[in-house]
Amino acid sequence: MAEYIFILGNNAELSRAEIAAVFPEAEVLASGQDFLVVQLAELNCQSALNRLGGTIKIGQGLGRAISVDKVEQKIMALAKSGKVNFGLSYYGVKPGNLGLTIKKRLKERGISCRLVVSRNQALSAVVVKKNKCLDFIVVPKWWGLTGAVQDFEAYGHRDFGRPKSDSRSGMIPPKLAKMMLNLSQTDFKEKILDPFCGSGTILAEAAALGYTNLLGSDLSIKAVTDSRDNLNWLLDELALSGVSVDISQSDARDLAQRFARHSIGAIVTEPYLGPPLTGREGPRRIRAISSELEDLYQAALGQFVKILKPSGRVVMVFPQWHLAGQTHQLGVKAVGFVRRDSGRLIYRRPRQIVWRQIRIFEKQ
Repeated sequence: MAEYIFILGNNAELSRAEIAAVFPEAEVLASGQDFLVVQLAELNCQSALNRLGGTIKIGQGLGRAISVDKVEQKIMALAKSGKVNFGLSYYGVKPGNLGLTIKKRLKERGISCRLVVSRNQALSAVVVKKNKCLDFIVVPKWWGLTGAVQDFEAYGHRDFGRPKSDSRSGMIPPKLAKMMLNLSQTDFKEKILDPFCGSGTILAEAAALGYTNLLGSDLSIKAVTDSRDNLNWLLDELALSGVSVDISQSDARDLAQRFARHSIGAIVTEPYLGPPLTGREGPRRIRAISSELEDLYQAALGQFVKILKPSGRVVMVFPQWHLAGQTHQLGVKAVGFVRRDSGRLIYRRPRQIVWRQIRIFEKQ
């Protein structure tokens, strides 16, 4: 068994839930606002990070108490010919003069080195990757060495490099799509359905993860066309073969006419979240939007329960409005399902009015 430090993304509760879903055997040793220390069988940090959407870094734990001597010895053991770049990333711990002290001692030993720093207490994935530096993670009572950082360039390419995009129907971030797929805890050979496929982001991330049976539908023929083009592009980009993709025009209220009963392994989707808001809307306007969306979500869930396999999961975005100090959300009953989330799985960005609440339902 080994110890690993996971550095969480901005929506930490969601990141923790994803880690628990992907690594259910992990024993949590410590947890903070933006980190998780776990004990696991030996892990390939890069492979694990490629699987996760909500984790920024994964580091190998090196012990309970960091010291100048320990870091110096680790750098010397890893140093190759030429200059050594290193840095320290602090999470929940106030930074001190450790980095400068280590730099001084390394230079006294004749080792050429550079201490990489940033404006923040922690080095970002961008800084670590671009500077090719040894990044030592420091959290309360633990420290470790970063083994992998999130591939921000790959996410950006899949998001902005694809041939088709539509701000009205395809705004779900790829990282969130990946997190939701992982929360479904579905075997890679099962059929994955997105019945509100938009621009195909969820299906694309499913393909990138290794799912081989992808189904999509949307009421909009443009969305269907965009999703097909984006999936074909991604399969070529990643040189993926053996992936079955079937995307068609269909109303989410009529899915049982399109798909056989008990044939779908999991449904992962972001439905329509309502019209753009200015922040000046009153309760009456929000109630009108809620009423319309409740009808759609209720009808869709009624179809989901018919086509899902027993114990199949739905991982679904629900809008949560935050206006004038009040929180508004949909009142939808998922008949035939058991709720499997904590109610606290939120994906949001600063100053957003509409937050994404992730709900997980399991068919009874």
